[in-house]
Amino acid sequence: MKRIMMICTLGVTSNYVYNNVTKAFPIDEVVAVEKMTRIMLLKKRIKRLGLPKATGQVIFSLYSKAFLKKEAEERIQTIQKMYGLDDTDIPEDRIRFIHSVNSKDMKDRIREVDPDLIIINGTPIIKDEILSVTDAKFVNIHVGITPKYRGVYGGYWALYNNEAELAGVTTHFVDAGIDTGEVLDQKVIEVTEEDNFMTYPHLQEAYALMDYNRIIGSILDDNFEVKQPMTQESTLWYHPTIFSYLYGRVIKKVK
Repeated sequence: MKRIMMICTLGVTSNYVYNNVTKAFPIDEVVAVEKMTRIMLLKKRIKRLGLPKATGQVIFSLYSKAFLKKEAEERIQTIQKMYGLDDTDIPEDRIRFIHSVNSKDMKDRIREVDPDLIIINGTPIIKDEILSVTDAKFVNIHVGITPKYRGVYGGYWALYNNEAELAGVTTHFVDAGIDTGEVLDQKVIEVTEEDNFMTYPHLQEAYALMDYNRIIGSILDDNFEVKQPMTQESTLWYHPTIFSYLYGRVIKKVK
């Protein structure tokens, strides 16, 4: 029996993936990576992007949770029903917690489980020292069309850039780069007037999961197909700031 391991941060999209996969395949173990504290995340953003941009991102994060999330609740429920997304929490007895995805504990756990496939969802960037500890393939759903919309919120940024034809989702192998692994599947989402920044990821996950179990089965059977990406352009995107979001909403009409 082929063994599947899942490495994720806990949350609704990880629930979607887990519940979808377990309809067809057993997941032998779920390793939940602890999320960074807000202070740690802020320090990391300031170091990478500078204080003004990091501050704008924090303000937007607060704004989105206070206003956009409430605005999106009904639409998210509609997406879940329409596409059969199951947000039931992963059973606690299936979860093992690890502090860091790039830790020695993570290496030891992968060696002990000895999986044939590792499903990734919502983790920090995985270093090569972890990827190389096993011959198993690592597979991930990225909410953007790679390589042009690498990083975060790729669907939103494509709409912001007036590229609705590239507002989509990518299933890909994980390598040491940032969303640069070989493409297994790409789909473009259909956005409605009821969608906004908070609903796009749910819609993207729904589209990815349409063919996800077929792809998982092909990897386990070693007859998977690597596809050419929809675009060869490559750009890394970050969280919007409150200023860029409001500009996009007022001027570009992107919610």
